Amino acid sequence: MRGRSTKGIVMTGIMGAFGNALSFLSIRVAPLVPSLPLGPISVSIALDMSHIATFIAALFGGPIPGCLTGLIGGLLASYEFGFSKGNLITGFGLPIGKALTGLTAGIILRRFGSRSRNGVMMVPITVASYIPEGAYTALLFIYIFPIAFGLPRWIASILTLQILAKAFIEMAVMGLILMGLIRNRGFFEYIKGLFS
Repeated sequence: MRGRSTKGIVMTGIMGAFGNALSFLSIRVAPLVPSLPLGPISVSIALDMSHIATFIAALFGGPIPGCLTGLIGGLLASYEFGFSKGNLITGFGLPIGKALTGLTAGIILRRFGSRSRNGVMMVPITVASYIPEGAYTALLFIYIFPIAFGLPRWIASILTLQILAKAFIEMAVMGLILMGLIRNRGFFEYIKGLFS
């Protein structure tokens, strides 16, 4: 039993590192709004594909590895979108939101069981898994940002809509990528072996 838990911890760490690598590459390749100054802070919007690692960990490891992978995999994005822009709220809040997605994905995937592993359900599962993080993001941007930074609520609302629209599109794209990956028997069996 001890070997299994150690293996799970190691795989969660590896998937978290993989999430940060995916985040780094996707942020560098596809910055949508490189840097937008909004009073005392700057905000940037870019594609972030780090949740591919989160969903893989949630699928093969369950809710806790999914949650921890999201938390670890969100560290680079928290620096890029938060700390480096002088924004402590996003810096500390972003990994928590990503952890929510990993936890939710693990719960949903466990609930669906083998039906989720045929691939067809991956797009709706990835989109549904983002809903708690989306609500958390809206809470941060619409209610906390205006108080902390003096940002007009209407600007925060527009920014939030852009972030959420981008995120839900990302979730659908990641669902399609995951659908292709888990339909590949070699990939599926290899990753399953790493987590078991």
